Amino acid sequence: MSPNKFPLLIGITGNIGSGKSVFCNFLTAKGLKVISADDIANQHLDDPEIKETLIKRYSTAVLSPSRDDKTKSIINHKILADIVFGSDEETKFLNSLIHPLVLQDFQRIVEQSQDEVLCFEVPLLFEANLQDCFDYIILISASLETRLKRLEKRGEDRIKAQQRMLYQMPDTEKRHLVDLIIENDGDLVSLQKAAAALIEKIPYLQYKKVRSFVES
Repeated sequence: MSPNKFPLLIGITGNIGSGKSVFCNFLTAKGLKVISADDIANQHLDDPEIKETLIKRYSTAVLSPSRDDKTKSIINHKILADIVFGSDEETKFLNSLIHPLVLQDFQRIVEQSQDEVLCFEVPLLFEANLQDCFDYIILISASLETRLKRLEKRGEDRIKAQQRMLYQMPDTEKRHLVDLIIENDGDLVSLQKAAAALIEKIPYLQYKKVRSFVES
């Protein structure tokens, strides 16, 4: 553990299709601990109270049988996303339910951590006004066409992907707010090298006076 009370906090962000998750996978493979905001948010979708609230708002149409237990129903993330990401009102509603829970988990992880460094993959880092919660912020950036092609390879609809992008701050605005920009229009080898370069830089990064994820 560092002499500081908490670990060094690195925020990793980037718009959909930028390659931030792949970058984070490279960091994990090198031994860094990476916490995914999306993974935590998805886990909370099946919290009993959250699940009940979503069913009341959207009906049982958002449910699907669990893969592990066919007698149990869980929230279908794709169906929910199709409903939510086409509407400002529904996006704000879902975020108001889930974001506070994610931030509580973030804070708990930081306070309980014995790691010297914690990385957080947060797609909506700036949109959620979390820039003051990190010591160092990285933007994974790629051109619009590159991102759309990647999403299409995943089987995502191009039009729906563009609609989701409307709810994210453009890279042109984020570039002025981060400590490091990693351009990711190239191949995986280049991205892997960028991850290795970051790891070499970590011992020289400075702690900032960051604010808590949760207001006391």
